Amino acid sequence: MNTVSHRSIDSDALKANLLETAEHVEIRADLMRLLEAVEKYRGIHTRLEVLLYEICHPYRNWSIILPLLRSFVLKNFQHYLKTGCGPEAFALLSGLFFEAAEDSLKNSVLLAQIFEAHWDWIDKLASMLNQNELQAFEQGFNDTFTHFSEIGAADELVLIHLIHGRQSVKRVTERLNRQIEHHGIEWDFMPATNFLKLVLQINYDYWLQEDDPRGWLVEHSQVQTAGLPGEETFSRISHEALRDHRRKLETIDMQADPPAALRTLLSLPSHIELVRLYKQIPGYLGQIIEPGASAGYVDEEMSHPTENLKLLFMFKIMDTKGLHLIHEETLREINSSLVILVRRQSFEEIEQFLLTTFELLKANVRKYPHTSLQCIQVLGGEVFKRGNSRMVEAFLWGVVRFGFQPANISGVDEDWQPIINPAHLNNIRVWLNLIMQEPKWCATLFSALIIHLKLTGTCVKDTDLFQRDITELLNEPIEPIYNLTKQFTKLMPVFFNEIGAEGELRDVSTELDEIHRRKDVLIHFLRKQSHVESSNLIVDFIRTIFMFWKTLDKRQLNNFLPAEVFTQVTDKGVYVDDQNLLVNRVLQRFELSQIDDVFLVGHQALSAFVDEQLDCSPQERRRFLLLVRMFKLIHKKYNLGFQELRSELQQAADDGFPGIVPLLDKINARDTFG
Repeated sequence: MNTVSHRSIDSDALKANLLETAEHVEIRADLMRLLEAVEKYRGIHTRLEVLLYEICHPYRNWSIILPLLRSFVLKNFQHYLKTGCGPEAFALLSGLFFEAAEDSLKNSVLLAQIFEAHWDWIDKLASMLNQNELQAFEQGFNDTFTHFSEIGAADELVLIHLIHGRQSVKRVTERLNRQIEHHGIEWDFMPATNFLKLVLQINYDYWLQEDDPRGWLVEHSQVQTAGLPGEETFSRISHEALRDHRRKLETIDMQADPPAALRTLLSLPSHIELVRLYKQIPGYLGQIIEPGASAGYVDEEMSHPTENLKLLFMFKIMDTKGLHLIHEETLREINSSLVILVRRQSFEEIEQFLLTTFELLKANVRKYPHTSLQCIQVLGGEVFKRGNSRMVEAFLWGVVRFGFQPANISGVDEDWQPIINPAHLNNIRVWLNLIMQEPKWCATLFSALIIHLKLTGTCVKDTDLFQRDITELLNEPIEPIYNLTKQFTKLMPVFFNEIGAEGELRDVSTELDEIHRRKDVLIHFLRKQSHVESSNLIVDFIRTIFMFWKTLDKRQLNNFLPAEVFTQVTDKGVYVDDQNLLVNRVLQRFELSQIDDVFLVGHQALSAFVDEQLDCSPQERRRFLLLVRMFKLIHKKYNLGFQELRSELQQAADDGFPGIVPLLDKINARDTFG
């Protein structure tokens, strides 16, 4: 077997896999041809080699590999066309997508992404191939269509992930057919025709299992759709129309004239086209004029039942899995319609709509967190403007039951960025915005926010500039929630003036790293993170470094380091041996039960004891004291407390704050009672 020697490769996925499994990886012989064809393109060859190592790993992770594979085929496949081995490379790379699909059958989200990436690539090829290339790819395209047909024949539910995706099989096939006709190429249309027929058949069968939209609307609203603005659209997505399409499929003679059969199939509506029709319906329902409305009807006087009808159908869209492509946009439309209802209807009239909306938002918050939170904020603004205490109370309870987006800190990436839930800080800001609308009504919501932060913690980066949010809150009439405000502000690590590491903190962290000339990867990463992407997470990071030095168990560092740094950290040697002795001796000498108790030890006492440890090198003794000092500075930055308060007061006095100088004089004179 031809193999490539396993060199040092800069790849998170591969290194993580190797770390966890310690398996020897060899690139498969059949995939070596892909490497050989691009050997003269150094950069492409290197990226492909990394990708193939990951693919050939016995514990490969397709969620990490798929973006790399998709990017490679979309950006670099033209180089295979130049070398004359395009069809062979297409077959091999297409086979990798099928391998990914086979391995991911139980992961519906990943499976949909695999199919979408595969068809993105097929779509691009159908557009870019010239006449000679297109003819050479006939077998490859047809084999791919046949393989997809076999997947659908084995399990139609698997193919649903492709049919309901962003890519349209019909549109790609139509584009390929135009290219073939344009170049006048002889082509075997049978595989493409069979596959497209199967796709349409599965799609129509799916929609026939869903409610007929016209009948459903009549049943749930008692409105008659005959003569309505969207009557034609309702007809095109009705069960009657779908059954007609289904019968037409059965009458197509696939064998007699495959090109003609394909043209007939292309005249039938695809899933994407049906989705677009569903998307139009709420707009039509919003145009309905209630019986008795005057000829001078204008939007500002929109009748309430009309907006209710529009909302009702949008709720149905959100409840239909096959319409997921327009769910996020529909959420925004629901929010807009609810705003109109809140402005014009009584609480009793819209109470059920509010409850249903929160159920929908909660069901979709994982897929569309920012949109869901934005809907809550905009809707809340309108509810508070009404000034109806019952409506506000119902809304706020809905917000509390909706739930909170925790930080879910899962690690740090190679750019020193904490890997957290991106909706976490947005959730805090949305709730604060609601609280600031009318603080006296929001004690329950504020209490819920404090409880969530207490239980799950938070992560705020210096660059998030959350100080502005705290300032806005403190400028509101917070007297009724003053104690809650104090509890909340104490939980937020934002009471500092300098972003990143400046002043003494920068000096200490730099000296700490430079003692070993930046060769201790653990301390170097700490320094870079504190300078570039500092956050309150660094407090826990330094605490964990001390615990690592104490126990020499580096597994506890896993959540604070990217894989490539973690693999380089050693649990023995010049960077840790003396530190292990120093940490344990300090804990024992000063009877400290936890690392944070080092704050209670005076600097002079600690320095004197550390200097007595002559069996440890002077550099390591200095490093230990510097990390302790950095720990204190970082802790003071992100946690409110009374430690080293004099320096903060002195800075305030230097900045001209009134009344600070006399206070400093009292402290310096130790007259704390005068």
